[in-house]
Amino acid sequence: MSKFSDFNLDAALLRSLEEQKITETTEIQSKVIPLAMESCDLIAKAPTGTGKTLAFLLPIISKIDKNSKDVQALILCPTRELVIQICDVLKATVKYFEGIRSAGIYGGQYIQKQLAILRKKPQIVVGTPGRVLDHIIERHSLKLKNITMLVLDEGDEMFNMGFRGDIEKIMDNSNPDCQKMLFSATLPKEIKAIIEARFKSPKEVEATIDGENIPEILQYYTMIKDSQRVAALLYLKENFYYKKCIVFCNTKHRCEKLYQALLSKHVLVAMLHGDLKQSQRTAIIKEYRQGKYEMLIATDVAARGLDIDSIDAIFNFDPPTDEDFYIHRIGRTARANAKGVAYTFIDNNQLTYVQTYQKVTNNALKYMDLSNVDLGNSFTLPKDGSNRMNREKTKSLSTRYFLNVGERDLLDKDTMLKLLNKNCGLEVFDVVDIKIRDTYSFVEIVNQKAKSIYKMKGLELGKRVITIEEAKDEEKAAPKKKQNFKERDKNKKEKKLKKEKLHLKDTFKNKNKNQNKKNSFSNKAELKPKRKNKK
Repeated sequence: MSKFSDFNLDAALLRSLEEQKITETTEIQSKVIPLAMESCDLIAKAPTGTGKTLAFLLPIISKIDKNSKDVQALILCPTRELVIQICDVLKATVKYFEGIRSAGIYGGQYIQKQLAILRKKPQIVVGTPGRVLDHIIERHSLKLKNITMLVLDEGDEMFNMGFRGDIEKIMDNSNPDCQKMLFSATLPKEIKAIIEARFKSPKEVEATIDGENIPEILQYYTMIKDSQRVAALLYLKENFYYKKCIVFCNTKHRCEKLYQALLSKHVLVAMLHGDLKQSQRTAIIKEYRQGKYEMLIATDVAARGLDIDSIDAIFNFDPPTDEDFYIHRIGRTARANAKGVAYTFIDNNQLTYVQTYQKVTNNALKYMDLSNVDLGNSFTLPKDGSNRMNREKTKSLSTRYFLNVGERDLLDKDTMLKLLNKNCGLEVFDVVDIKIRDTYSFVEIVNQKAKSIYKMKGLELGKRVITIEEAKDEEKAAPKKKQNFKERDKNKKEKKLKKEKLHLKDTFKNKNKNQNKKNSFSNKAELKPKRKNKK
C-alpha cells in the first residue's frame, strides 16, 4: 500500500489529507491516480466504499488551471446525495488549495441559486445528468466545449436509472477530446457499448470485492418466513448490539410497512425513499449520521450514494433480485477499511438468489441457522412482485429432479427435507424448491450437491420403490385456436335458431295436449243425459 506523497501531489493537497488523517492509499487509488495524471481514458471497476472519490478528485484538482474561467472538469453522478457528498469531499480537499471554484447542481434545489453559482465561473462542476443537461440545452448556462476531464461516477447505476440518453447528449455537447474516466461496480452491456463508441484506448483497472479494501464484511444468509423477519431483525440487532444499521427493502410500499412495524416496537427508525423532498432527505441523513436513529430503512435507489461511516450492519430484509444490487448494498458497511456485517433474509423459494451472490463474492456467504430461536409469527408485510428473480438467470445454478412419490405416499415438504437430509446429506439451504403432487414430486437442488439425490434411488417409501430422474422443462399448454368473428357469429346464430325451434316444438306439443283435453271434455258432455226440469 503506497502513500499519497509518492504521487507528486501539491503540498496543499497533502496538508488537507493529513488533516483528515488520510495518508495511505486504497487499492483503487494507488491504481487510478498515476494513470489519471497521465490524461489517458480510464475504466475503473470497483465496489462502493473503496475510495473512488479521491481517486479521481486528486488528479482533477492537480490539473486544474486556476487562471481559467472555463469549466474544465465535469463529474456526473446518479443521485443528489452523491453530488452533495463529492462536493463536501472536494471542499475539504481544496481547503489549502487557493483558486479552485466548484459547483454542485442537482434537482430539488432552487434553480436561481444554481444559476448564481454558475455565474461565478466554477472550474469543476458536479451534478446529476438531468439537471446538467437542463443547464446546457434549456438555459444555456453551462458550456462544456472546453472541458478537459469528464468523470462518470457510479456508471452502472446511472444506466440502471435510465440516464443513458442524457449522458450521451451531454457528451455530444462536450469537448470530444477530453479525458474520460468511468467508475462503476459492474460493467453491463450498455456501458460497454458507450465505452467502445466514446472512449479512446482506455486503460482498465479493477479493485475486486475480495481485495484489500473490503475483506472485513462478514456475510450471512438465513432462511426465514416473511412473517418472522421483523422479529429476526430485532433479535440480531439486540443480540449483537448494533447501534447503526441500514435495512433494505425492494419497494417503497414494503419500506413504509416495515417502518410502521418498527415504530410500534419503539425502535428509533427513519425511512428514506424517492418521494421525499431534498430538504427532508438531507435532514434525515444528517440526523442519522449524528446518531438520532438506530435504523435507516431504504430502497436501493434512495440509498444510492450514501457515504456514512461506522455502519455496523446491513440487513437485506428483502433479498436483492440482482447480484449487482447485492454488491452495492453490502458496500454501505465496512467503508474506509472498517469492519462490517451483512445479513440476507430468504425463504425456500429464494435460494437461487444465494447462488448468484456467491458467484460475485467468491462464496463469501455463510448460512446462519435461526431455527432454534423463538421468533413467533407477527407483522406479516404485504407481498409484491419485487422479490422475484429472473428464472432464466438462475436456472443454470440448480438442477430439477422428478421422483415417483407424492401425497398418496403420505409425503409433504417437511418429510421430503428429512429424507434428503438423512439419506443424501443435504441441508435445507441446498434445496432450492420442492413441489409435492398427488403421485409424484419435483425437487430442485443446487448444482454443487445435485448428484447426491441419487442416494435415495431404490429406497422404499410405503409400498413404492423410489425412482429418480432429471426433470424436463415443463411443457407449455398448447394455445387455444382463435375463432374469427364470422365463425363466432355463425355459431351464435345456429345456437339461437336451435333454441327457437325447440321452443316452437314444445309450444306446439302443449297446444295439441290442450286441444285433446277440450275434445275429451266435449265428448263426455254429449254422452251425459240431460236433467229434466222439475215443475
